[in-house]
Amino acid sequence: MDIAEFYNNREIFITGGTGYLGKSLIEKLLRDCEGIKTLYMLIRPKRGKTALERLNDFKNDSIFERVRRERPNVFDKVVPIFGDCQDIGLGISQEDLNRLKNVSILFHGAAFVKFDNDLRSSILMNTRGTYELVKIALTLKQLIAFVHISTAYIYPEGNYIEEKIYKLPNDWRTAIKLAETFDVNSLDILRLKYTNFYPNPYSFTKNLSEQIVADHSDALPVTIIRPAVVSPSYLEPEPGYLDNLNGPMGVLAIVALGVCQMSYTNPDLKLALIPVDMVTCLTIASACQRGLEILNKPKNAPLELRIQTFAPVDLFPFTLLQSAKKMVEIIKRNPIQNSVWAPSIRMTTNMYLYFVWLFLVHIPMAIFYDALLIISKKKPMLLQANRKIFYAVRTLGKFSKKYFEFQNDGMWNVLKFTLEHDENRRFYVVDPKDLDFHHAFEALVCGLKKHIFKEPLEATAATRQRFKMFVLLDKSIKLLLFLIVVRCLWKWTY
Repeated sequence: MDIAEFYNNREIFITGGTGYLGKSLIEKLLRDCEGIKTLYMLIRPKRGKTALERLNDFKNDSIFERVRRERPNVFDKVVPIFGDCQDIGLGISQEDLNRLKNVSILFHGAAFVKFDNDLRSSILMNTRGTYELVKIALTLKQLIAFVHISTAYIYPEGNYIEEKIYKLPNDWRTAIKLAETFDVNSLDILRLKYTNFYPNPYSFTKNLSEQIVADHSDALPVTIIRPAVVSPSYLEPEPGYLDNLNGPMGVLAIVALGVCQMSYTNPDLKLALIPVDMVTCLTIASACQRGLEILNKPKNAPLELRIQTFAPVDLFPFTLLQSAKKMVEIIKRNPIQNSVWAPSIRMTTNMYLYFVWLFLVHIPMAIFYDALLIISKKKPMLLQANRKIFYAVRTLGKFSKKYFEFQNDGMWNVLKFTLEHDENRRFYVVDPKDLDFHHAFEALVCGLKKHIFKEPLEATAATRQRFKMFVLLDKSIKLLLFLIVVRCLWKWTY
C-alpha cells in the first residue's frame, strides 16, 4: 500500500503541532496526504494569547505558504483540541475527548525543548504529559500507531547510543510525584543530585517519558523516534525553513551576526544534522509502517516496542568550525542586514580562555554598541544578548564539547520501507548519502534571513557597504591590538 493511500480517511491526533517539527509534520500531511479525514491538534494558551489566537497565528505561519497556495481549503481538516500537556488529562474537555474516539494515528511531539527550563515544569510537561497522553491513547480503540518523538541525545553519559531503552535509576512515577509536591526552587536545588548530574532537565525528562511509553508498549503500538540535531529544511516546503535557534543553529546564527567573537564549544565537534523535512517524511513513513504491521498482525501476537534513531552518523562531513567557516563564506557574498560586527569564528573548550575573551572583548564591545544604540534612541540589545549566550553555554554543557555516535538501523529500515511504498516519491526527499551540504548551508543562510531576521534574501547595497565597514574596523582594531602587544613585549624584553 502506498503511504499517501494509507492515510486516506484516517483521523490523526498531534501534540506539539505548533513546534518546529510539529509544523513541518502538519504541513506535509496536509499537502501530500490529501485523503486525511481529520487532523486534531492539541493547542494551549501561551504568552498572553488564547489558544484560538495561537491557532490563527499558526495557520498564517510562513511554512504553510505553499500548501495554502496549492490547497486553499486544506485547513478545514484541522480541528483544534484545546488543552495543555502540563495539566491532568491534558486539560482536554469531555466533549473533545469524545471527538478523538476514532483516531487511528497519534503523533506525540509536545515538549519543553529548551535546555534551561526548570526541572519541575519539564517533568510536568515532558514526563507527566506523556503519561496523561498514554492514558488517553489506551481508550482509543482504533489506534494502530502511537509515534513518540524523543531525542537522539537520550543518554548523555554514553558515547555510542543504541536503539534501546536506557533505564535510569529514577522511577518516572516518583518524578511526577515530586513535581506535583515541590515548588520550582526546591526542585532546582535538588536537581543535580536527583538527576545524577544529568546535564539538563530536557534530556532527563525525555528519558523518563521513554520509560513511560516502553512500560505501556505491551498495550499500545508504540514507536519511539529519536531525531538528532534537526536542521533547516533541505527542500520542502522550501529550502531553509526554520523557526528557532536551538542548539548548533544558535551558535551559527550568533557567528553570522558578529555578536559572539568566541564560542565555548569544541571546534572539532562533528554535527549529527538531519534536515527537518527528512525527519518529517521519516516520521510519516514510520507511522505508516507500524500501522500496516498492526493491521496485518495475527490476533494474539504480542506488541513490540520499536525504536528508530534518525541520525546521519558519519554522512555530515564538516566539523562545527568548518560549518561556521562555510557559513561565513556565504555571508561575505550575501551579508546579513542585522549584523552588528564582522563575523568571527573562534572556538575553544578552555573555560578560562573563554572568560578572558568574554570580559576583554564581548562585554566591552556590547557596552560600546549599546551606547551607540542609546544615542540613536534605539533599544540596547547586545549586552542582554551576551548574557543570554553565556547562560546558553552553561546549559549546553557536554553537548557542546562531546561527539556522540548513534546506531541508526531504524532510519535505514524506514528509508527502505519508503522506497517500497512511495510510488510517487512524495516522502523520499533525498537519499541521505546524496545530501548536498553546500546547498544546505546556502539554505541555512536564506532561512536565517527570511524566517529569523525578517530581512530580504538578497543584501541591499547599503547592507553590503555597512558590512565592508565592519570588516575594515575589525581588521584595524586587530592590527592595533597586535601592535600594542608587540610594543609591550618589546619594552618588557629590552
